[in-house]
Amino acid sequence: MASIILVQTISCSKEAEQQQRSGGRGGQAIVVEAVVAQTEQLKNSVRGVGILQPSKEVDIQAEMAGRIQTVYFKDGQDVRAGAYLVKIEDANLKAAMSKAHSKLMLTRNTAERKKQQFNAGAISAQEWEAVQADLQMAEADSADAAANLQKTLILAPFAGKLGISKINIGKRLAIGDHIVKLVQKYPLKADFSVADKYASVIKPGMEVEFSRAGISYKAVIEATESSLDGSTRTLQARAMIVGQPEELVPGAPIEFMLELPPRESLTVPPEAIGSDALGSTAYLYKGGKAVLTRIEIGTRFVDRVEVVNGIASSDTVLCVGASPVRDGGNVEISKIKSQNHP
Repeated sequence: MASIILVQTISCSKEAEQQQRSGGRGGQAIVVEAVVAQTEQLKNSVRGVGILQPSKEVDIQAEMAGRIQTVYFKDGQDVRAGAYLVKIEDANLKAAMSKAHSKLMLTRNTAERKKQQFNAGAISAQEWEAVQADLQMAEADSADAAANLQKTLILAPFAGKLGISKINIGKRLAIGDHIVKLVQKYPLKADFSVADKYASVIKPGMEVEFSRAGISYKAVIEATESSLDGSTRTLQARAMIVGQPEELVPGAPIEFMLELPPRESLTVPPEAIGSDALGSTAYLYKGGKAVLTRIEIGTRFVDRVEVVNGIASSDTVLCVGASPVRDGGNVEISKIKSQNHP
């Protein structure tokens, strides 16, 4: 880890605020305090709000149209994987399957006879190909009828807790109609996003701290999206909550904090930062003159501001505050005061 370089901070002097506003180019020097910009190690963390997600969730829907014959579950019930949920009337489908099966048996018998005839040269290749095509069609019809019959018995695809349904025995369902929601809560997960500047350092396996209602929860990043969201320029990530906290509910918002490796950054006091229509500014002290410099700022703290670009380590930055300092104007530094940041 790079050594910590302290930032020497100089608060604005009240004397500078009381000076006449005549200190322009070539005029009387304006007395101000200054700061010698140096770098320090800053804690690097990302905070935001994510959304809790269950381990698994599915909206159980009807795959076959028909009237409900039996409902096997109660609202809010815990079920195992493969548990019966709903049975749809299947008399017509059973008849269709029986018919398709009978046709398949007949077609197979016919195909066996035709095969012997073809081998004996009694029928043409064209006739034999037609028989094979009929057999393939009969097999497909039989399989389709069996699959449709199977769809009349709706099963739980995994273990979990059922929600509230609005179905009853006798209700007619169309394909795609909602039956009930099934949720497997644990292990709980949380989806969250970070700004694009952190995308390169967010990796699976990193620890994340989540909190809700004053209670903290540990989690581990499970996966990230393969690309940034084009509209928000953020990276979506998913973390798995450690343990099985009963008080957390899927769908609820939850705060997160992700600690990243410390970064070496340059900071100056807030009173050294100005702004205009084009962005953030600062005045550097060079040869007794104030030199207006455009800067890019990062994180703001109570007692200092991170400067990402525009100021170099060891630059003398004027603590202008409300002083009438102008670009190119004469300035005199009254004091440079050091301040150590934790």
